[in-house]
Formats: sequence, C-alpha cells, structure tokens
Amino acid sequence: MADKRPRQGGPRQGASEQRIGIFHRLQAWLANHQLVAVETLIKLLQKPTATILTWLVVAIALTLPGALWMTVDNVQQLGGQLQQSGRLSVYLQPGSDLNEGRQLAQQVGSWPQVASSDYISAEQALAEFQASTGLGGALELLPENPLPAVILVEPPLGVAPAQLQALRLKLEQQPLVDEVQLDMRWVQRLLALLQLGERLIWVLGCLLALAIVLVVGNTVRLSIAAREDEIRVIKLVGGTNAYVRRPFLYLGVWIGLVGGLMCWLLLVLCWWLLSGPVAELSQLYGSAFELQPLSAGAALILLAAAVLMAWLGAWWSVSRHLHHIEPQA
Repeated sequence: MADKRPRQGGPRQGASEQRIGIFHRLQAWLANHQLVAVETLIKLLQKPTATILTWLVVAIALTLPGALWMTVDNVQQLGGQLQQSGRLSVYLQPGSDLNEGRQLAQQVGSWPQVASSDYISAEQALAEFQASTGLGGALELLPENPLPAVILVEPPLGVAPAQLQALRLKLEQQPLVDEVQLDMRWVQRLLALLQLGERLIWVLGCLLALAIVLVVGNTVRLSIAAREDEIRVIKLVGGTNAYVRRPFLYLGVWIGLVGGLMCWLLLVLCWWLLSGPVAELSQLYGSAFELQPLSAGAALILLAAAVLMAWLGAWWSVSRHLHHIEPQA
C-alpha cells in the first residue's frame, strides 16, 4: 500500500495567507482614491453641457454673497477712519483775539489725546462759506462777520467714544471756548448699516448653501440611478458601502471645487468692471478711494464652503438612495 503522506520538502499546494503591512494598505488606499478622483473628473467632462450648467449654478449661488461680502469690506475700508475717530469742532467765543486763538490751537494740539488741531479764523471761515455757497454779495451787506473762529481737533485713530466725550468736556472748560460739537450719530448709523450687511451675508449665504446642497444632491441622485446595475454588481462581489460611495463623494467635491473657482473668476470680473467707474466717482469727490477686490482669505473661505456644501449634498444623496440598491438573489 503506497504511503499517501506528503513528502517533506516538496512544494506546498493550496491557498496561502499573506499579511500586508500598514504602509502598503495606506499606499493602496491612496492609490484607489487617486484613481477614483481622476475617473470621476473624466466622467464629468464627458458630459460638458450638463457639467458646465451645474458648475455655473454653484458659481452664481456663491457669487451673490461673495459680492455682498466684497461690498461690505470696501465700505468698512472707506469708513474705517470715520468709524474709529470723530473730528471735534471747537467754536470760540465771538470777538476772540486771533493770537489767543492760535495759541489755544497749539496748546490743544500738544495734548496726548489729540493727533492734530487746525485753527480757522472768522475771516477765513467767512471766505470759505462765500466760496462754497455763492452768497458773497448778500454776506457783504451784514454789519459784522456772523461766523466765529473754529479749531478743528482730530483725535488719533482708535479712540473710544468714552475718551472722545472726556476730550469734549476738557475742551469746553477752556476760557475761549464757546461750544464744542461732536457728532457721532452718523458714525453709529454707518456701523449699524455695516452690521446689517454682515447679517445679510450670513442669511443669504445659508440660503444659497442649502440651494447648493440640493442641486448637488439631485445631480448625484441622477448619477446613482444611471449606475444602479453597476452598484448591484459591486455589492454582489463584496464591495462595501464606503467603496460604492467614494466616486459619488468625489463627484460632489469636483462640482464644489470648480464651481468655487468659477465664482472667484466672476467676482474678479465684477471688480474689474466696477473699479474704473468707482475710481472716477471718488476723484470727483476729492477722495483717493479705490475699489478693492475680495481678499484672499475671503476667497479661500468661499472655495472651502463650496467644496463642503457640495460634499454634504453628495453624502446626503448617496446615504439616502444607496441602501435601496441591493443585489438581487
């Protein structure tokens, strides 16, 4: 009877188990992500009309809050000095001596809480008023100059309202001073408008972010319906939900990324079209204001928000429809 035991030292037959290290697993995982990302982009480009329309919807939805953001930033830059400081008009008593008024202006200008002080005599104020109003002939008929001498006091930037009020009280205690005028209401109104604009950015941004989620979710739903048989086959051979979900998530990422870049291009185009007229208008008002584009930080925030919202829309759509697709027995 022949011996059926396997010979020692002979070749082994059958399946064998081989352990794969963590580095090789990570390398394979990254390679699969790279492959899926490239394949997803290629499939998007194979349908250029539908893809471009989806990108434009995302870009326009982001352009609206982005343009409002850019507007608020420019208004803040335009009124930055006005928000941080308020000029005080110090009216001297009628008939004040010219030399005494100039000495008081120099004295006030030497205070640490004052950046600069300019003395305007009564004659100079009358001449400027006649030039600006065109009432020179009527004013010459008056027996005396009705305008008092004025000291324009400019506090340094960043002075708190409480410090401005303290400076006002200190100026009112000077012997030659008749009245000190500090008008901060219009500055407070400007701040209120800026706060309203910022709140409007958040509200509009949230609504349009929801629109991006719904648009991307609908796009992914159509893609899932077109690949339903393929998904069943993948699940039949052992593919996990994470493996099936991966290309659709990259679909959302590509939609958000390219849509965000197109949004940035639209904002640059808007800035380029409006910068010339705004510069001409500011020159007519004697201002050196220039329209600034959206900052790099704000552009990155918009791009990251576009990618995140599109990814969330893809995740929501896949999670909603994937469990309905199961391999048939």
